[in-house]
Amino acid sequence: MKKSTVEKLNKVIDVTGDLIPVEVNKKEKVNVVKSETNDLTDDYNFSRDQYHTLIDKGNEALEELLAVAKESESARAYEVTAQLVRTLSDTTKELLELQKAKKEIEKEVKDPKTVNNSLFIGSTKELQDLLLENKNGKRK
Repeated sequence: MKKSTVEKLNKVIDVTGDLIPVEVNKKEKVNVVKSETNDLTDDYNFSRDQYHTLIDKGNEALEELLAVAKESESARAYEVTAQLVRTLSDTTKELLELQKAKKEIEKEVKDPKTVNNSLFIGSTKELQDLLLENKNGKRK
């Protein structure tokens, strides 16, 4: 693929990076764009900013709707206001869930030594000896 074509495609799909040759079926090579935009921190910051923007605009709309509801004394206006309050509350909860999810992902990345499924191949005596050594601190 020509360099100018790749640059145009990068602009269109808003991707930065270089082409990396990848082997397919060991006969032909395919160029893949190495993307640096899928970083966890960037995605988290973008999502967080979006939630903050939605909450801020929702609060502005809530003030205006409340004024309209007071002026018109319409049941429908109060109903719409209540729905907006509920939506803002849900958005705030989603922001907190986003933070919780990020912390869980970072915890998984920081602690790669966690073994969920392990298999010991050996006799019961060997397993007991191994556990005893670990308990006494002779082997880590």
